[in-house]
Amino acid sequence: MRVMTKWALLFGLSALSLWAVAQAPTVTAELYPWIADNGVVTWQELYDPRRTDLFQPSAAFPVNPLPIANVGVRVITLANPILNAARPQVSANGQWLVYYQADTTTTPPTAQVYVLDLTNPNATPKLISYKGWSDTDNDGVRDGNPTPSTTAILPAISGSGRIVAFLSQDPALNDPQGNGNGPSAQAPPLGRWLIYIHDRDADGNGTLDEAKVGGTTTRFLPDQTGNTPLFVTLTEVRLSLDQTGRSLAFSTWTGTQWQLWFVPDVQNPSPQQIATSSSPFSIPSVAGSRLAFTASGQFSSSFPNDGPGIYVVDTNTNQTVSIQTNGVNGAPALSRDGTLLAFHSTMTGFRVNGGPWQTLPNKRNAVDDVFVFDLATGRFWSTLDLRPPNSNQLQRYTPCVNPALPSSSANLIAFQEIVNGASQVRVIDRSSNTVLR
Repeated sequence: MRVMTKWALLFGLSALSLWAVAQAPTVTAELYPWIADNGVVTWQELYDPRRTDLFQPSAAFPVNPLPIANVGVRVITLANPILNAARPQVSANGQWLVYYQADTTTTPPTAQVYVLDLTNPNATPKLISYKGWSDTDNDGVRDGNPTPSTTAILPAISGSGRIVAFLSQDPALNDPQGNGNGPSAQAPPLGRWLIYIHDRDADGNGTLDEAKVGGTTTRFLPDQTGNTPLFVTLTEVRLSLDQTGRSLAFSTWTGTQWQLWFVPDVQNPSPQQIATSSSPFSIPSVAGSRLAFTASGQFSSSFPNDGPGIYVVDTNTNQTVSIQTNGVNGAPALSRDGTLLAFHSTMTGFRVNGGPWQTLPNKRNAVDDVFVFDLATGRFWSTLDLRPPNSNQLQRYTPCVNPALPSSSANLIAFQEIVNGASQVRVIDRSSNTVLR
């Protein structure tokens, strides 16, 4: 499989921007949508001046969408923003929401990772980034209060909700036995971060139970030696877990080069360096053995490549799909089953795997549209189908960026539409070209 394009970062937010002083909430943008297979959508809101909160709408979008007039009858739990929270992801069934939340009242500010059960109206957020708990009476149940980490950000969640990965600078979060006894990891060098893998069902009994000794574990991701943490810089690191929670992907900047990493199995992690470049790689998306990313320049890799572009790589076979375009492209996203690829692009034409160029009718150069390619058939859908003259559901020249896909069977897509400089999350049923939000 192979895909080509240039990388563009739109609405990039520093992870530390949460730690600005909260002001009167004037919404200026809805960012980073994430969508579950049952249609639950969540996103981050950017307030002026740069406070970011997490939000989920007051209605869920089901897999088989209700008529437009009836959308909204399925009320969900999280109707109000979670203050100073960001980078949401949702498990495949829409049950588990993961995010990180900043505490701006401390000096310096702190941040923690939480999961929330959206199916339980009485649920409270569960702290994931904890350390120092105890079992004082040795009954196998944690009864000592855990100590939160001071730095835990940018989480990812697996399709089942079992695995949560996040970044932290706190070496004491390492708890490979799930007994609260560590040992601490090696402290990161100045400006570097550890990647932690939190298993919410470490004993394998099918219960996500943070109260049981050994019920959860938190392990640092090792480097290729297997002993030292793989320390990363914060620049453009956003973790991506697949449907099963086994594979993990991320990109990072070392100070001299960009690196793209793939971990086939977080339970027995052996990180593989997929590619290196002096130019940026995008945040990758992963589904099983398939990895999607954009490269903005020439790069070295373990698979054949044609330089800058969007790529989908099967790490088992080294087969690739490439889509070359005459525009600027970014934000690649795979469906949870790895059969669909979405990205945004300003292209007016493209070619797949070095084949003939195809021209897009009624496409205006320098305006982003979202495209969804079926990697098996080569057929594609785009927001051009919703614009005049094909439809009047989206304005003709409003940029559409940062797509998110559920499993391919759900026929849904979420993305950001930028109208008059403000971004709003749109949800589309691709099977009928119906705008649900």
